[in-house]
Amino acid sequence: MKSNGYRKRYTLSSKHSVFSSTFVILAACIALLGAAGAAVLVVRQSRASLPPVADLYRAWDGHDYAKVYSESSAILAERPLDGSVLALNGFSAYYLHLAQTDPSESGSLLDESVVSMRNAWYRVTESERPQIAYILGKAYYQRGYYYADLAERYLDYAWTAGLRYPDLEEYRGLAASMLGDYAKAIAAFTDALDANPSDLLIFTLATTYAKTGESGKAKQYFSETIRTTKDETLELKSRDALGMLLIDEKDWEGAAAEFNAILEKDANFADAHYGLGVIYETQGDMVRARAEWRKTIRLNPVHAGAREKLKL
Repeated sequence: MKSNGYRKRYTLSSKHSVFSSTFVILAACIALLGAAGAAVLVVRQSRASLPPVADLYRAWDGHDYAKVYSESSAILAERPLDGSVLALNGFSAYYLHLAQTDPSESGSLLDESVVSMRNAWYRVTESERPQIAYILGKAYYQRGYYYADLAERYLDYAWTAGLRYPDLEEYRGLAASMLGDYAKAIAAFTDALDANPSDLLIFTLATTYAKTGESGKAKQYFSETIRTTKDETLELKSRDALGMLLIDEKDWEGAAAEFNAILEKDANFADAHYGLGVIYETQGDMVRARAEWRKTIRLNPVHAGAREKLKL
């Protein structure tokens, strides 16, 4: 009897255990299905509340870069791998960077633009890449010397793909010049000048020729900048560069004329005082030379040339 009772109790206990496990599993499945359904509903509601991509393109066409940036950021929070939205986010961040006056905010936007465009590069069709390359190349150039090779790579990609934006050749020239490839820079600047002439571009071409030692062409373009520009700062910089080239050619009178023309407009132009000091030095008048260099140091305490001359 004890044995049978034991088996009876065991049998009942076993059946109860199976029933409990099944119930728990069933309840868990129902809970999971409910949670999954709720999650799907939340995702659908979230996506329904996102702005349509068509709105981004309309805002882009209207040059409303702040709207493109904010709405694309909202979409990417839900769809981080959307190539077209990534590209628009990168483009808008770049143009907001150009308009930003706060250096910290500007740098943050520039970094974000590069990250978004690099991510977009791998998630768009090949036909969309040239547009990304154009903006990405300019963004890398804005980052400075250590990114010049990447700037050149992407700008060349855009050019080879057939894009012909007015400033594309100029940026290609700037990137090449930064890398010391002056022959390529001159070719790019010359093409840019034919397509979209400007006094700043003429000055840049003159500066590049000066770096290659082609003083004749450098003087020609500096003189053209002086003749055409309405920007006084650019005029004075051109006259100073022209004056130093004339010093190299031992044209003391011509060089002095350029430096004096600068000082008539801006008596505190440190480099012009330095140039006059060099002229006096070549003429053996060290008293006047040192006087000009001391003026240079007062105006620009870190002027390397004047400090070297005065052995400071």
